[in-house]
Amino acid sequence: MAKYRVLNKEELQDLEKEFIDFLVLNGIPSDEWLSIRKDHEKADKMIELFSDVVFEKILREVKYVDHYAKNSIKLFKCDSERIYLRGIDTEEDTIDFVNAENVQTILEKHKADVQVYSSDKAYHPIREEEIFKMLQSGCQISTGTFYNSLDPLFPRKKK
Repeated sequence: MAKYRVLNKEELQDLEKEFIDFLVLNGIPSDEWLSIRKDHEKADKMIELFSDVVFEKILREVKYVDHYAKNSIKLFKCDSERIYLRGIDTEEDTIDFVNAENVQTILEKHKADVQVYSSDKAYHPIREEEIFKMLQSGCQISTGTFYNSLDPLFPRKKK
């Protein structure tokens, strides 16, 4: 069973060269792969292993993920040991973060109507698995530009 999820047919086609390289690295030349493909259980196992390798590589490189809902934004910075959250919530019905052209403008206009908060925690169970679950639940990988633009709202804690 795949640790994350099995790549679909289209994703596998897009990663055909990488899959061939994966097979070669695992000592499986093309003629042997042709015979393995006839045994669906073995072929599925190889595709599951390859899928895990692909997702591990992607997830290791993730630095930021964002989640937007109508009345809240959750921005995450994914360090190696801890994940940091910057949240913005509102109960104001006229504010819609999902369909907003510019969230910064909303924050400036509606300072009194939004609550900002932050927190951090260690990953559970492990970094890549937690990020994968977040992506499956609607988060999107981001560049961190918005997270970092909020620095003035989240002053650094004194040590």
